[in-house]
Amino acid sequence: MKRIFVINPTAGKRDAGSWLIPKIETASRQTGIPVEIIRTTHPGHARQIAAQAAAGTEEVRLYACGGDGTLNEVLQSAVGCPRLSVGCVPCGSGNDYVRNFSAKEPFLDMAAQLKGQIVPMDAITTPFGCGVDICAAGLDAQVAYGIPKFRRLPLCGGSMAYTLSIVETAFSDFHHRLRVTLDDTVLEGSYMMAAICNGRLYGGGYLAAPYAAMDDGLLDVVLVHPMSLPRAIQFLTYYKTGAHLPRDGQILRQFQKDLQFFRARRVEIQVLDGKPIITTLDGECAPRMELRAEIAPKQLQMILPPEVIGVQNGILQTLSGEEKNYV
Repeated sequence: MKRIFVINPTAGKRDAGSWLIPKIETASRQTGIPVEIIRTTHPGHARQIAAQAAAGTEEVRLYACGGDGTLNEVLQSAVGCPRLSVGCVPCGSGNDYVRNFSAKEPFLDMAAQLKGQIVPMDAITTPFGCGVDICAAGLDAQVAYGIPKFRRLPLCGGSMAYTLSIVETAFSDFHHRLRVTLDDTVLEGSYMMAAICNGRLYGGGYLAAPYAAMDDGLLDVVLVHPMSLPRAIQFLTYYKTGAHLPRDGQILRQFQKDLQFFRARRVEIQVLDGKPIITTLDGECAPRMELRAEIAPKQLQMILPPEVIGVQNGILQTLSGEEKNYV
């Protein structure tokens, strides 16, 4: 079995390789587990490394060392490939995938990573790639589109950059006329945003789907109708902590006219007003006229440090053993 650490030196605000490589080498010596370290040299390099690993016959554990973008590149070759397992070492600005497990410290323990357990997880598949966390369209995707310029500001990390981009986008009176198909249910209306969730968090820590599970074979879908700016700001204070969905399948009473919540295996969004909508998949953004997302149950082999395996029961599996309803 190979263990390869792929380090993106441009992720985050400084080159992670300067401190991460010594930690990896020390953990390798302590555990007696040999490793290979590759620093990426250009955009798409991590994708190429993962594709090469997936094409081989040997089992490979590939650790994406960077932000959500680096992880996303590696995942493209991992879906449906049982020989290729993927770990995440968070060195970027957002690190939303790791936030689903409450703390990033275990993911920065290289000995724990080398001894990590492989856990099957669902993937979100789309015509433009796959992801493990959240696919979104509308205001929240437009916000993600605008985050990079705020991250260049001093002391402006993932959550703060996301909040500033929200405020900027909210002043644009952002909304679209959409047709949304959830399995066999079809909706038409004006929407401000749509979050299609396999994971719970995105945008530097916004808790879009507090009861989403990464292994239940379902997507948690949150649809938000247009709001006035003051009401949108009020809503976002609840959205950040997950309080907009206080109990599984329920919407907070004061937002019941503004939100819709569904569970589905397949979601299609078509733009009806002729204006391209910004979409994002695990932070990778692009304008499109339609979006199709589908769950691929247990098609990813993800590596989790031993310390967070206990958290898995609260995050990956259905909470409290309750049955989840879907459309």
